[in-house]
Amino acid sequence: MVVLPFAVARLASECSGMALCMMLFFIINPVYSVILGLNCGRNIRRMWSFPLISSITFLAGTWLFFDIREVWFLVYAAIYLLLGWIAMFIRKYA
Repeated sequence: MVVLPFAVARLASECSGMALCMMLFFIINPVYSVILGLNCGRNIRRMWSFPLISSITFLAGTWLFFDIREVWFLVYAAIYLLLGWIAMFIRKYA
């Protein structure tokens, strides 16, 4: 959650950077959040905070490498947190 925004912001060219950002925000990070939530669903008592830590790490990484005043990253972090927690509860109780 920190390395990928760094790689996109610093290493990608301007033309491919936007496409990589879209892939990162709409495909890679949501899939990661769901997989993390499914793995945390095995033991919620010990692992409930992992989706929260992942969302905070995403927020820190994007604010560090893109722009700290961009409020929409909070929305993305909240959506990733909800995806992780929903997947965690589905794994535990379904």
